Amino acid sequence: MKSKISYQIIPEKKIVLECFCGELLWKDLINNKKKLLLEKEYYPTFNIIDDVRNAFVTYDEDEIKEFVKLISDNKKLYGKRKSVILTKTPNQIINSVMLDSLKKSLPLNFKSVSTLQEALKWVEISHKYYQFIENSLDKLKFKCPN
Repeated sequence: MKSKISYQIIPEKKIVLECFCGELLWKDLINNKKKLLLEKEYYPTFNIIDDVRNAFVTYDEDEIKEFVKLISDNKKLYGKRKSVILTKTPNQIINSVMLDSLKKSLPLNFKSVSTLQEALKWVEISHKYYQFIENSLDKLKFKCPN
């Protein structure tokens, strides 16, 4: 199954929504971050909600270390922020825990959760925007292959 990554930057909320579908390979994750760097609305201090609930993560510890290095070496990706990963399977949880353990040197707070409500609380977005964020993630998910 091919991977698909789509994202939306919401500048007024200072947040980036990312939706991952299919088999998520390390190179796809890296390419997505490089693409995000080119966006004029993106700032490294924006919080991030990553939705991997429709993805199967296939990268390993060495690849995660390389990803952490990419972030730490790139000033536009390196910023104090909160990141949250929405998960639902053991595969997704294991990979997010591994990322959390390896990102210790980065200035970001990271958490893995299973509900959007928990995600919004973590990135400090009011519950009144729940439906807006959920609809935005659904639109991003719609762009994913079946």
